[in-house]
Amino acid sequence: MTSGLDMGELELRNRLLAFDRAVALLYPGRSFRLVLVGGGALVLLGCLARATADLDALRFPAELLPLMEQYDPSGRATAYQDQFAYNLEDRLVPLGVGTTAVECYAASLEDIVASKLYSERAIDASDVRRPEVLAVLDWDRLAEVIADMAGSRLIERRHRQLLHNYDSYRKEYGPCDS
Repeated sequence: MTSGLDMGELELRNRLLAFDRAVALLYPGRSFRLVLVGGGALVLLGCLARATADLDALRFPAELLPLMEQYDPSGRATAYQDQFAYNLEDRLVPLGVGTTAVECYAASLEDIVASKLYSERAIDASDVRRPEVLAVLDWDRLAEVIADMAGSRLIERRHRQLLHNYDSYRKEYGPCDS
C-alpha cells in the first residue's frame, strides 16, 4: 500500500485506519499499541503543516511488522532508539484517529523535536524551525527531554553534538530568558 507519494494528515489517518482494519481481521478481539515518531507523527499531532512520505513507528508488537510493511507504518525508526529519551512513554500523546484494534500514540512534540536535533538530516533541522512547530513548543518540557536523553545515549560524542545542537537551537529560537 505504500505509494511513495507525500501524504498529508487526512491520508496518514486513512492509512492508519486501513492498517487497523487489517489488524482487526487478522487478530480478532486483540488490541495492540503503536507509537509513532518523526514527521508523520508531527503532521498527525497538528504541529507540522507539510506532507510526509511515511509513518515511522518506534514501538510496536513484532507480530505486526509484516502488516506494517503493507500499510505504511515503518519499523525502521527502531534503529534510532538512542535518539529518544529513555522515558518517552511518560509523554505519549493519544492520536484519536478512530482505530479499534491498534491504539495509536505519538511521541510528544518535545520528544520528536529532541530526536530531530539529534539527527544530521536537513529535513529534520528544517522541521524544528518551522513556525507552526515553534509556536506550540514547550521549551521547559524540551529542556527536560534533552536532560533525560543522557540516559539513552550510546555514543558520548553524538550526545555532545545533540547538546550543542540544542544550545544553538535554544539561543536562536527559544524564549528570551534563555
